[in-house]
Amino acid sequence: MKNSLNLKLFLSVCLLLILIILTVILLNTTVLESFYKNQKEKNLIDIYNQASTYYSENNIDSTSDFFVELQKIDSTMNIEIVIADKDNNVVITSSNNFLKNGFLMPRPNDNNPREPKNPNNNDKENFDNQFQKALELLSNENPYIIKTFSDNKFNTDYATLYGLINNDYYIFLRTPIESIRESVQISNKFLILVGIVCIIISSIITYVVSKAFTKPILELNDIAQKMSNLDFSKKYDVITQDEIGTLGMSINKLSNNLEKTIQDLKEANIDLEKDVEEKSKLSEMRNQFISDVSHELKTPIALIQGYAEGLNDGIVTDEESKKYYVEVILDEANKMSNLTKDLLDLSRLEYGKEELVYQDFSINDLVKNTLKKNEVLFKEKNITSEYISDGTYLVKADSNRIEQVLTNYISNAIKNVSNENIIRCKIEDLKDENKVRVIVFNSGNKIKDEDMPRLWTRFYKVDSSRNRDAGGTGIGLSLVKAIMTQHHQKYGANNLDNGVEFWFELDKAK
Repeated sequence: MKNSLNLKLFLSVCLLLILIILTVILLNTTVLESFYKNQKEKNLIDIYNQASTYYSENNIDSTSDFFVELQKIDSTMNIEIVIADKDNNVVITSSNNFLKNGFLMPRPNDNNPREPKNPNNNDKENFDNQFQKALELLSNENPYIIKTFSDNKFNTDYATLYGLINNDYYIFLRTPIESIRESVQISNKFLILVGIVCIIISSIITYVVSKAFTKPILELNDIAQKMSNLDFSKKYDVITQDEIGTLGMSINKLSNNLEKTIQDLKEANIDLEKDVEEKSKLSEMRNQFISDVSHELKTPIALIQGYAEGLNDGIVTDEESKKYYVEVILDEANKMSNLTKDLLDLSRLEYGKEELVYQDFSINDLVKNTLKKNEVLFKEKNITSEYISDGTYLVKADSNRIEQVLTNYISNAIKNVSNENIIRCKIEDLKDENKVRVIVFNSGNKIKDEDMPRLWTRFYKVDSSRNRDAGGTGIGLSLVKAIMTQHHQKYGANNLDNGVEFWFELDKAK
């Protein structure tokens, strides 16, 4: 991956190591030599101060204990020391190399093994020049100076201190500084080797560590990708309690919240669609309602108006005709009153404005009484009524509303009965459900399958011509639906071989 976090981390660590190594090499090359030289000069000054202090309190003597100390300094710190008097005679020297290189001339003393042999005349001349230069540079105000000299014979540079002791003696100190340059070169080579090894080791460690760090990040990224596609099935397994673990818990919480929110939005959208569909249906029903009411009321109003005008204009004079006119007016007014009452009942039930009054009553008695109330109509239409029940049952419901359901079923059966002209009311025991089912059968024509779901819609009639001879307003079955829905009970209609049955269920009383 071009922008992989592993690659970025690897390159960052390698670059950091390279920068550190280059910085150390640069400091080695530019600063270490100066620092080393300054440190050497500081050592020369410290030894000068020790010698000056010592000889201010003691006599200069090549046999003194201080001579031993100087030799220790020479061997441990690689600093050569010579003390001479103003007559150019060497009093003490820690090493003959200082004298052999021509910086100073020794005084003749073959009996003293600590003092060197006399050099040749050329060395003597060279020493005189050096010594004279030193005398010119030193004073009480400036008791020592430090210079860097090159030894062409050995190709070596020395840091050399010329110092004045008690105005009677001179001290000469020198230490080689060439070795630090070689050390810098060796150190730089070593740092390069160490850097290469460190880069290799750090690369391996970086790879392993970056894998450990990036694995949960990649997993979280995968979860986030799925979330962006509305897939909330995958969750992060929180193992650690560090920042990654906290991020994982946050991602899980966000996933749960988003899933719940989207689910709520889907449900709200479904509800909204249903509301829109319902509003559309309500609008359609409202228009149909106005049309239906207008149609239903137009005829009785016209009849009432016509017969009332006839009476008012004196068209009829005999009492029998007047009585007929008045009966027609009263019948149509009664139909209008029933229609208005049914509409009010239906609205109250559908919008939950009326509470049911539950009570225990005998469903058998209710069915038999309702059949008895319709005996006159049965006789007029030559209908045979039947009642069947396999027992006596108490039910718990609103008896007035259940009577209204049963009445509407029977009225609907009377309007649609044909063939054998049989209307049968039957009560069945649904033992497994602790319910009873009331069935009203009529030997009429079957209802078309496409008409079945619409039977319970207000003002719907199978006969679309709405012939007044059939009677009814198309509200009865809508009232049945509203009443049984408020009772939370089942209802329905079925086609049989010899007719149609309408049914509803009720809970048995405890």
